[in-house]
Amino acid sequence: MGRDLKAENLSVSVPNRGCDKNCPYCISRMTGYVKNEYSRMVRNIEKIRNVARAAEVTSVLFTGKGEPILAWEELLALGREFAGWPLELQTNGIKLSGDDGSLIASLYDAGFDVVAVSMDSDRQFENYRPLFSRIIDAGMTLRITVNITDILAPRSFDDLLSYCREHAINQLTLRKIVVPENPKDEDTARWIEEHGVPGVYDDLIRQGVDTAKKRGKLIRSLAHGVLVYDIDGVSFSYSDYCIQERNEGDNIRSLVFLEDGHLYTSWNSRASILF
Repeated sequence: MGRDLKAENLSVSVPNRGCDKNCPYCISRMTGYVKNEYSRMVRNIEKIRNVARAAEVTSVLFTGKGEPILAWEELLALGREFAGWPLELQTNGIKLSGDDGSLIASLYDAGFDVVAVSMDSDRQFENYRPLFSRIIDAGMTLRITVNITDILAPRSFDDLLSYCREHAINQLTLRKIVVPENPKDEDTARWIEEHGVPGVYDDLIRQGVDTAKKRGKLIRSLAHGVLVYDIDGVSFSYSDYCIQERNEGDNIRSLVFLEDGHLYTSWNSRASILF
């Protein structure tokens, strides 16, 4: 571990208790799974916090090889351990969408500040409207991350932006679905090659950037090239590559705290272990 290691954030992979969605482009299947060692995670939390402070981490992101909401008790407990940082939860939204609001209230009480809901279908855009209202009403920031594949019916950037404005969604991220290096599941990689529609993604990004130039403004330039725009009060960004595999130098995007209790600098390489 270099003396000058810096990281934009810490990603915490909540113990994998399965997934209730089974996305055909699942990144976890392609990057592989590790054994759940929650007791080791608990043992190493203070060490992880020390490294995060030394690396000048500014936020902690909770995600997982499965759906983090399904590991509910561990998610809340880990959230409380890192509540001194702004906390973001990445979720498919299924469990939260069927809740009366009590789960969202518990997330808020545990210190979570941002809920990022992964979206890829028209059904989600229709059914999640009440969920979005509950998240906003609870006082948390809401992001939708739209995964661009041919599952989603064609729509323009203006359609997506109007949807965000209509439902008071704070942040919109468009994500390109790609195959990581050395994928561990060839069927998933093949599905992405056949259904990933990179041309559709590229066209949406062009529309978004053009719209930002016409009636928006650049508000942030994040590490590793991510640009954030303000368009009609909605934060817009995009991700050309959805997984961190390598870093140049000691200034990295994310430290990765996996459910095996170890700290890494890559999701896709056990050799990137720090301790």
